[in-house]
Amino acid sequence: MALTDRRRVNGPALPTSIPFYDTPAPAPTVSRSPTELRKIFLKTSLTPPASGSAFYELTPPSTLKLTTSVYGPRPLPPSAGFSPTARVTAELKFAPFSTRGERRGYVRDGLERELSLQLQIAISGMVRASAYPKSGIDVFVTVLDCEGRIEEMIGVDAAEGEGERASLGAMQVLTGAITCASTAIADAGIECVDLVAAGMAALVEAKDGKDMVVMDPSPLDGWQVRAAVLVGYMAARDEITLVWSRGEVGVEEFTGVMESAVEVATKVRGVVNDAVRERLVALLKARGKKEGKKAITEDVEMTG
Repeated sequence: MALTDRRRVNGPALPTSIPFYDTPAPAPTVSRSPTELRKIFLKTSLTPPASGSAFYELTPPSTLKLTTSVYGPRPLPPSAGFSPTARVTAELKFAPFSTRGERRGYVRDGLERELSLQLQIAISGMVRASAYPKSGIDVFVTVLDCEGRIEEMIGVDAAEGEGERASLGAMQVLTGAITCASTAIADAGIECVDLVAAGMAALVEAKDGKDMVVMDPSPLDGWQVRAAVLVGYMAARDEITLVWSRGEVGVEEFTGVMESAVEVATKVRGVVNDAVRERLVALLKARGKKEGKKAITEDVEMTG
């Protein structure tokens, strides 16, 4: 007679399927005016081990949430060659549960590599790299939740599958990642020439058949998007660090959409300024309390 291990919990003999409950996505409806921007929640210093960090969220019904951690400046590995300036690297990764439908893998795919490259281009211009020779600054962005389906397409014939292979949701993710990464770099105390804020605008088809420009478009608004433009903009220097467009439009239409995207980035810059200012005030108050307590202790010791 075979002995059984009473302490072991044996699994089922036959394979079982785990129940999965998925709430259907709400039907897209246009609930904002073409010039109305969504509210942004931006908070710094939420990841203690990192040199700087930030959390970015768009207010409901939008679902975009992402976090950024910055490490550095830190010495480059001995195997790396000499660099007179700092090397800024950026990596964007979707969490497995961040998108609707199928779960994303743990290995970066083509879209994540493309967004990481665009993010690195956008934020490299803001860092005063000459102040950190032989150093590296690593920026990591994790997307916790994103809007719509990342694999949707933009273009006139998107319904037939002939549009650009980048969705409005993917561009919105990059917009939030640039703004959040810029705030996290400032939170890390890294010297910068300016702060970068990202903005996006789109050319959509209205109900009357005419085209119009929409600021800060969302996949949840239900617009029929013809083209979209994303810019990374440094307002103080009046300098554009990144232009990323999808769709096919004329030169005049593209110029109008790009100017609207710059206007959105200028308004988002105010949110970045408030977040950095709030963090700076908190640091100054903490330092003042610490120095005041130390001074009182020294005075007591001296009188004693």
